[in-house]
Amino acid sequence: MGASVSGYWPGITDEQCDSLTGFDNDCKAWGNWMAKRYNHPDVLDAMKRLGVGSLLSHITEGMEEDEVDWVSPDDFMKAAEQLRELVLARDPRVKRIVETYALSANGVDPVHEEFAQDLADVRLIARFAKEMGVPKMTLEVNW
Repeated sequence: MGASVSGYWPGITDEQCDSLTGFDNDCKAWGNWMAKRYNHPDVLDAMKRLGVGSLLSHITEGMEEDEVDWVSPDDFMKAAEQLRELVLARDPRVKRIVETYALSANGVDPVHEEFAQDLADVRLIARFAKEMGVPKMTLEVNW
């Protein structure tokens, strides 16, 4: 079963939901990676060490808003761009992160390119939230 992923913030309106930018390929790989990475504590640690821990923020069915580690759109954009640059450079520090993403990759493009595109899409979602004047956000994941 595939995941659906979209931007989310407190008070998001139906109109904002309908106008949100999505993922270029689709969000299945990203959403499944979000779930699977929690089985790999080394990946979570690597993301935090690299300063891209903001990308761990999420909300899903059954979670209350007070359980979310909210981040600013700027933090989301910065983390997505930083990780994207490391992935495209094939920096050895992101090897395990990319390996876990590959478990869910669509397989149409090389995994580094697919992951980089998803990170660019996350950055666009955060930029949209910033343009809406949103002070804090996360990604909503549902299956």
